[in-house]
Amino acid sequence: MVQVVELGHGSGGRLTGALTKRILSRFASGDGFQMEDCAFIDGRTAITIDGFTVSPNDFPGGDIGKLAVCGSTNDLAVRGVRPRFLTMSVVLEEGLPFSDLDRWMESAASVCRQLDVALVAGDTKVVPRGAVDAIFISTCAVGDRVSRHILGAANLRVGDAIMISSAPGLHGAALAAARFGLKTDLLSDCAPLWPSLSPIVELPGLRCMRDCTRGGLGTALCEWAEASGLGIELDEEAVPWDERAGAVCDILGFDPLYLASEGCAVIAVEPTQARECLAGLRSAGLSPSEIGRATSEHPSMVGMRTRIGGLRFVDMPSGEILPRIC
Repeated sequence: MVQVVELGHGSGGRLTGALTKRILSRFASGDGFQMEDCAFIDGRTAITIDGFTVSPNDFPGGDIGKLAVCGSTNDLAVRGVRPRFLTMSVVLEEGLPFSDLDRWMESAASVCRQLDVALVAGDTKVVPRGAVDAIFISTCAVGDRVSRHILGAANLRVGDAIMISSAPGLHGAALAAARFGLKTDLLSDCAPLWPSLSPIVELPGLRCMRDCTRGGLGTALCEWAEASGLGIELDEEAVPWDERAGAVCDILGFDPLYLASEGCAVIAVEPTQARECLAGLRSAGLSPSEIGRATSEHPSMVGMRTRIGGLRFVDMPSGEILPRIC
């Protein structure tokens, strides 16, 4: 039987990891990739690339233009890197109204202005009607490290405090509600993270950060646990769940732990600096919460202390959750 790519390969869980490793195995340096959100060229300059095929292209709280710039610059921000430059490639479907294109490009440009990021190169292609869904966008972002050291999961130590910058899963829940026609005032949290994270990036005890995109909070923590070899314990009651997102999940059968965010970061910091880290995030207008810790127990695994007191083990999703969320 011929093996083929499935939608689940794009959901951010186990299948996505397998697909990524399959591609990287063809390159001589494939074993050297750290599987972080961006790569450092020389210890100071960082680069990342991303593609965006979200459906629908306009969603509550944003659109594909805003998402493209936020998504790529956020991958820099969570590694302590100030975004500076952007390149963009757009693939357009024949018949696309210019009014739609103009709106999406203005959304992208607005985020660039907010971050003082310069668009320095780009490319456009037009394909026959039906070959893409209106527009696909690819972006490459480059920036300079501001953090005192390179942030990454390898820095995690036993006892480190785990915190989250805001409620998780809002992007995925808002998209799900829009697709299935649910009436709600829930908006995607799509937003640039650099303004929110910049107050804490120079903390000497900052270990690592990750934006909770495909696969959500659960997948981000599993990736940290597996990369560091440590266990992570999550306190379900400490997570600032959004009631509206929870209602959408209850109706549609999703787990908010695995729904994507596009303006939410999970952060690990030395426990003695947890209070200072929380204060820095609050100074940027966020409502962060300390939600767990790194532990020597259950190495390479994530456990969640549930509301009733038990320990639920959290694993990465292995199949399709909600396709085309970014």
